Amino acid sequence: MSKFDDIKIPDNIDEVTKNAIRRGKTKKHRHRRMNKVASIVAIGGVGILVGFPVIAKALPNIESLITSFIESALPQSHVNKLKDKSNANNIVVKDENAIITLEKSVLDSQIFVASMTIESDFLKQYDENDLRYNLYANTHISIGDKDNLVGGGPDIIKKIDENKATLVVSAYVGDTETDNNIDVYINLENLEIKSNEWKNEDRKELKGDWKFYINVEKENTIEKIDVKDSVNIEDNVMTFESLEITPLATYIKLTYDETLDNKWHFGRYKIVDNNGKEYRYSQIDGHTYEGKWNIKLAIYDDLSNIESLSITPYTEDTFIESKIHNQDTIKMVTTMEQNSEIEDKIFSRDVEERDLDVDTKPAHKYEGEKISYHLDIDKERKFYAIDELIGKEIQTSKQSSVTIKDIKVDNKNTVVTLKINGDYAILNQIVLFDEDMRDTYSGIYVTHKGKWPSNTHWNNAKDEYYSSGLATFIIDKIDVNKKYKLAVPLQKEINLNKNYTMNVKIK
Repeated sequence: MSKFDDIKIPDNIDEVTKNAIRRGKTKKHRHRRMNKVASIVAIGGVGILVGFPVIAKALPNIESLITSFIESALPQSHVNKLKDKSNANNIVVKDENAIITLEKSVLDSQIFVASMTIESDFLKQYDENDLRYNLYANTHISIGDKDNLVGGGPDIIKKIDENKATLVVSAYVGDTETDNNIDVYINLENLEIKSNEWKNEDRKELKGDWKFYINVEKENTIEKIDVKDSVNIEDNVMTFESLEITPLATYIKLTYDETLDNKWHFGRYKIVDNNGKEYRYSQIDGHTYEGKWNIKLAIYDDLSNIESLSITPYTEDTFIESKIHNQDTIKMVTTMEQNSEIEDKIFSRDVEERDLDVDTKPAHKYEGEKISYHLDIDKERKFYAIDELIGKEIQTSKQSSVTIKDIKVDNKNTVVTLKINGDYAILNQIVLFDEDMRDTYSGIYVTHKGKWPSNTHWNNAKDEYYSSGLATFIIDKIDVNKKYKLAVPLQKEINLNKNYTMNVKIK
């Protein structure tokens, strides 16, 4: 994947497509594809341990710094496979400007993934602490032959030294018939340092012609079940076609009539096993073919010990929305002790200079004279030192929560890493409140008169979390000597239509 995984803009997880796989045509299929398809792999960290025996033999033979990034970019199943010696490539392509090494690769019936390293003085120009810019590699990936383009960049590059970096590239190959051994062509066209700001076209570029050819042995499918369980939705048929388990993921294929209301094209799915556990997923494909939408979902958890799985589609918005002082906002919930008495409270403050000192083109325009928050908060108002916050769990719905994995404060920023538990789909912003309820925030629901706040940084935060289960947010520097509460969006309990539930028996 190429940004493997799962951000989270208010109404849809799929906004991550700016970093997602861009699919080309295949010889077999010519079809209309969704504009919004979720990325396959998440940047943000690894929180899923997959237990399939076939991947348990992984060997840590990647350089430690590179491994660190790989493990921040992929689900654990992919990490294990990329560490396995059997998939070592170690192909070097160089010119006068750069040395590019294709380190590892892995392929199953649906997804191709490879890790690469870059050595170039061009990288010295990029400062990772400057949140206005990202570092990208633009790639093209072809399967079978050079003309069968299936994926590519831009892919985010992670610096690991002054002039050294690593990246992960990927492609969805589920529409391409592949042999057990398949030729893969990767063309890295350029490196670029590019502004994240809406109106800023500032960019630096290093052009190249770094081409790689490898032959990859496909991982065998562990199990494939033809499900064919159909439900009637708005006089249209939706079908759970199949479930496929590979060493990398469990894939669910759904189809439904092309005439089904557009809202379903970008709907969500509640996936639950026989024990009531809910699963996150990545939507790795969505296209029309012969009058039907074809949807492919990937689950990176280990499903080897469950007996059955159910999937229920829904389109209901999961945010709890409020309008305060003419400003659209969403309800959030704060850190608190278990069994705390909870208050439903609104906190507002005057707009400050820090909220207005950026000139950008917003996606949404809100008017308001106040910055306001609608919170579920404990009556006790318990605040925590930074080290006390780490490990705290925030209940975001009856069956979902987030755990604070880490908080780091450097000389410029605060980096907050959260672990998502259960089916929590709306982590698009966070707020840290000190004991005076002064806010340090990230997110888009605190805009003012069409201006993005100066310290929003969500566009650059590596908070794509659907596969990894980890989300990272970069906000302004906080005072480490103070105590805080962390707030995240509260997820609405969804009233699922049980008539829409489709099932598969695995054991």
